[in-house]
Amino acid sequence: MEKEFHILEEKKSIDELMSTYFNFINRKYLKRALEYFANKEGFGREIVFVSFQSDLDDYDMAQLSLPLDDKRVLVELGAPAVEVDQIAYLDFETFYSCLDRNVKTEIEKNPDDSELLELLEKVKQTLNI
Repeated sequence: MEKEFHILEEKKSIDELMSTYFNFINRKYLKRALEYFANKEGFGREIVFVSFQSDLDDYDMAQLSLPLDDKRVLVELGAPAVEVDQIAYLDFETFYSCLDRNVKTEIEKNPDDSELLELLEKVKQTLNI
């Protein structure tokens, strides 16, 4: 049986999805997530995930309504937060913009975490932004 997805396309819905993602990974997992992203590898916790094309096998790709290309990430929010999984396809620039905003917010709260800026720069280079 095929998995059911609700594809988010409106900016407000995508912003809410990304907010949920960062609520799950901030502080404790943000550094690790940036390390993964710098290698074009996905990262997630519990009900929220970011995936790059290379993270998905043929079966996973076949479950998607739209294929994931090598210029986008897939952000997914699953049960029990929602009844039908919500996904969004973000181009690298949009994804990086969300990362940049979130990392800078975290650094304002914890100025000693300057390593996050270095990792953010690596992500920027990896994504060719």
